Amino acid sequence: MGKTNKLRCGILGTGWMFGKFADAFQLIDEAVLMAVASRDGERARVAANKRHVSRAHPNYESLIHDPEIDVIINALHNGLHCEWTVRALEAGKHVLCEKPLACSSAEVEKMFAAADASQRWLMEGFMYRFHPQMAEAKRRVVAGEIGRVVYIRSHRAAQGREHGNPRFWRDAGGGALMDIGCYCVNFSRFFADAEPQRVEAYAHFDEDTGVDLTLSGSLQFAGGVSAHFVCSMESEPSYAAEIIGTEGRLLVPNPWSPPFWPAELHLTRQGKTETIRIETPAVPQHVLAPFALELKHFCHCVREGHAPQFPPAVDAERDSRGNMRTIESLLESAREHRAVNVKD
Repeated sequence: MGKTNKLRCGILGTGWMFGKFADAFQLIDEAVLMAVASRDGERARVAANKRHVSRAHPNYESLIHDPEIDVIINALHNGLHCEWTVRALEAGKHVLCEKPLACSSAEVEKMFAAADASQRWLMEGFMYRFHPQMAEAKRRVVAGEIGRVVYIRSHRAAQGREHGNPRFWRDAGGGALMDIGCYCVNFSRFFADAEPQRVEAYAHFDEDTGVDLTLSGSLQFAGGVSAHFVCSMESEPSYAAEIIGTEGRLLVPNPWSPPFWPAELHLTRQGKTETIRIETPAVPQHVLAPFALELKHFCHCVREGHAPQFPPAVDAERDSRGNMRTIESLLESAREHRAVNVKD
């Protein structure tokens, strides 16, 4: 840490996520964004100047070996998450890596092994979990306000991905499931409070690249709980999720990134719907608050030596492992046209 006693952070990548994180740093006091890196030195300089970042590194290696950087944020495309996260950990940096953490369970294991060996923290960047609405929704479900959970459904769809985009690179973690469906998988597991035993998926694959453009998946959990989701990068944008129980249902209209404050939940019981406004005075009333809260939590973990957690008190490492096992099983199901048992 520098003279300001703030953690000094650097971002790998100058894409869309760089801008999100750069703006989120303006909402916190625990850390400062000091550097950005690109494989193109000029691109790094332009990005740094635009966001008033003091250092522009002309390559990734230079940033991870910068002695004045404490934390690396890996905002590269999925295919580079494992390589550069491992390298950064081995260079002695703590790493917040964007979702999905990796392209396979084997990569996830390699990354956490590197974190353990270097005695540094690694956390997957599922910022939506840090929005206060998620903890409140979970609290109400656990309290039994909808009875026993029976069914969970969610969807996330978007457009605007061009074929040159890394999301169309099959060997680099491309496709709708890895890009945005990972949120739905995560949400389903979170509210089922368990790992799925069996999954089945159907997909529309791009003829040229082989990536899934649209994928629908079902997850079967112990105790009769099931979940269904749809993710797409070729359809009209759509975002919503709902948990349905024996005595009610809880709708989360904007689960991934609410566009306004306060966020709202809708609880329906016996045909009557109650709107729950998530009033959180201590949280910045900003669309990027989930990113800011994610950064604050990771900085706290680094300072205090606490293992990262997703609210409320969910071990982030275990969660990342479970999410990737489920994603792998869903992709296997979609490609082989059969239901798949999820490996332990």
